[in-house]
Amino acid sequence: MREWTRTYYLIALLTLEKIVQHIVVTLCFLFDFGGIRTTVAVDYRYLMVAGGIVAILFFIALWALLTEKTWSISLVAGLAVFDIVGEFIAQGTIFITLMVSFVVAIVLLVLCYKTRSRKG
Repeated sequence: MREWTRTYYLIALLTLEKIVQHIVVTLCFLFDFGGIRTTVAVDYRYLMVAGGIVAILFFIALWALLTEKTWSISLVAGLAVFDIVGEFIAQGTIFITLMVSFVVAIVLLVLCYKTRSRKG
């Protein structure tokens, strides 16, 4: 059994945040809360489906972290990259508004890299 470091706790906590965030944003698209559908550059339905899938994948990543699967960090890192790219796609420009979601994804990526570099 692995000893959990602060880095692992942070990764797990931020992964949980990403689950909640993707569920909330997907529901906001579904019900057009605050006119969110008009704020994105692509069809909101694509983002809604992608958000739901990514929420499920982040849930799987959290489960993998908690059960200490060796591939958990790789999945979290891959989802963080997907999240970063998705922010550019959703906003439709390279000059994006920095959202909390984007910052959390960057922090997750750095923490995953830090964890992976310790192993190898």
